[in-house]
Amino acid sequence: MKKIPIFLIVAIFLAGSLYAAEYEIVKVVDDLQVKILMDNNPPAKGENNLNIILTDPEGKPVTKARIKVDYSMPPMKNMPTMIYKTRAKLKGETYKATVNFSMSGRWDIDVNIKRPGKSLAKVSFSVNVS
Repeated sequence: MKKIPIFLIVAIFLAGSLYAAEYEIVKVVDDLQVKILMDNNPPAKGENNLNIILTDPEGKPVTKARIKVDYSMPPMKNMPTMIYKTRAKLKGETYKATVNFSMSGRWDIDVNIKRPGKSLAKVSFSVNVS
């Protein structure tokens, strides 16, 4: 009988540890609040999904933008800089993109936002990929 409660406690603990919160960054650039959510926390080698949410000063979603995501790994000993690009596509009120980190280490990410009648807005950040 003692095995059942211990098993339940272990199962609950493992289930909780398998679910990790998303990696989140929030920045304000020009008149936009830019919220970026990455499904892996910490970001992992391979595919990582980005959800980008843009809101205006009143908190209303901004859905008339084009978003390009540039991500790169700085040069290392005998390797040049690895540079990749992808576009985020609007789904509902969220822009979605996938980045594919080919190896562990530091990666720099630039989210470039172009809106009609506005100058280019850019959010830059770095992540450590495990």
